[in-house]
Amino acid sequence: MPDPKEVISNSRFHRRISLSTSQGQLSVSFADIGCENGPVILFLPGMFASRYAGILLHAIAEKAGIRLLVIDRPGMGASTDVPLAHRVDTWIEVMPQVLSYLQIQRVSLVSHSAGTFYLLNTWAKCRQYINPEAAVIGNIDILPVRSALQEPSFTTVILLTLPSSAPWVDLKYSRVLSLRAASYIPSKAFSFWNEIPRFFVTQASPVVSASGAFVRYWSPSASSNSEDTASDVAFLVTNWRKVERDYGVPLSEQKELAQLVGRFLHTENTVGANSEAMQCLRKDGGTSWGVCSDYVDCAKALATEPFTLRAYFAETDALIGSKGQQYFENCWRGPGVEAIEFTSKTIPQSDHDTVFQSVEVWEDIFSSFKLQ
Repeated sequence: MPDPKEVISNSRFHRRISLSTSQGQLSVSFADIGCENGPVILFLPGMFASRYAGILLHAIAEKAGIRLLVIDRPGMGASTDVPLAHRVDTWIEVMPQVLSYLQIQRVSLVSHSAGTFYLLNTWAKCRQYINPEAAVIGNIDILPVRSALQEPSFTTVILLTLPSSAPWVDLKYSRVLSLRAASYIPSKAFSFWNEIPRFFVTQASPVVSASGAFVRYWSPSASSNSEDTASDVAFLVTNWRKVERDYGVPLSEQKELAQLVGRFLHTENTVGANSEAMQCLRKDGGTSWGVCSDYVDCAKALATEPFTLRAYFAETDALIGSKGQQYFENCWRGPGVEAIEFTSKTIPQSDHDTVFQSVEVWEDIFSSFKLQ
């Protein structure tokens, strides 16, 4: 395997273009990962999850023959920031232009955590760009399939790192105490939210999670007596050993790459995470959620065609809790959504952050996509 510094510096992972939008001329950065000629999955990570979220998946995607596209949302990397109220609408303008630039006609969707908002809005407003035989993973992923009449329908594959990641759930339903308390923090305080994980990653170097967070950064110098931290590290090491065995990437090099990802991500612009923190907490009243402002109504609106919703849940998740998970499941199983076949899978020993990094989950997603 090439040196981790060479891997993370690959020019394919740091592309940048300028686009015309209703918010003016915007810069957009993105990563083009995995097999260059393979079927394309557009991955929408969670908060703090920029294009760097996909780099750790490069070896798996490449061997699977999948091309993974990760676009920095506004305020991340080199992507120009926009006001919270315009984040979703700007994404809906930007995404098709990036695909056009790359000469990609259709993609499959995959999301995680706060990426749920963007996936659902993409599904609702840009369906012409979604592969008729696509796979989606994350908070709400979409896997279109062919019905008996050969009309396109949609199978949604959701990477539910519940209760924190996969579908993000409104706090009034999850009732997670810590997040309910956070919702009372004045909006002004979120203007420097992104600086907190930046300090720990670039200065203190402990084991931290940044997702609203997308990854645990492992440091040999880190020490902790936390049982939860030990469990998280054990889960990641198990995954790294599987990648070493099945994909030929030495464990030590995976650890180094994970450290570099954290450092590189937080030396770039991350101000967009401030808006997404407020978005998740509905600090704007929920208007920035677009079509998924109410999941019950959203499910009914999207259930115009039959599809299967497959969710991946974390075994423990401190961000939406069991109540949030139950609420989300009920949204896709309740009245008016009979066209939806909902199934789910729990990933043992995972939490909100680590379920996203599960090799088992990504192999399942990639194989499901290739079978369509």
